[in-house]
Amino acid sequence: MQINATQIRKGMILIIDDELYKVTWTMHRTPGKGNACMQTKLKNIINNRNLERRFLSSERVERATLETKSMQYLYKDSSGFIFMDNETYDQISVSEELVGEDEKYLQENINVTLNFHDEKAVGIQLPQTMDFEVSSAPPEIKKATASASLRPITLINGMVIQAPVFIKTGDIVKVNTESGDYVERVS
Repeated sequence: MQINATQIRKGMILIIDDELYKVTWTMHRTPGKGNACMQTKLKNIINNRNLERRFLSSERVERATLETKSMQYLYKDSSGFIFMDNETYDQISVSEELVGEDEKYLQENINVTLNFHDEKAVGIQLPQTMDFEVSSAPPEIKKATASASLRPITLINGMVIQAPVFIKTGDIVKVNTESGDYVERVS
């Protein structure tokens, strides 16, 4: 399926020179002179080679047609990450390279969407937001300030994020999985 270069988003799978590439980073650039472009960083799904590519905004790129399946994350072992198909209960192993940085968000029994191309797992889509328990937060220091201040807190999965000062150890917070930013306190 052909899409405009401006529609490229992180996590998409593109076909470039007959090979599958996962988009790992994008930035839309609009220089003062010249044409606007989409700067991208891509990772080859087969051999894990990195590629930086600039597409003109008017360019069309081939987006891979993918089959998606809702799967439940079970556990990690020496072969990789084990997921179970929610319909057939079949289990598959997904490599560490494919999961990549998303590993920090995987919690047992969470449902994710796996993307398949020709029966081979090629990508993972996490829920847009996820809830995590705060494992440690510095004590709140009262200051005479009108602006909201942020401070680093550590989540149960080891991630350190910036959150408001009222967040305490033991709270449950919602985190955006695309940006890694604090969204809100759940409880």
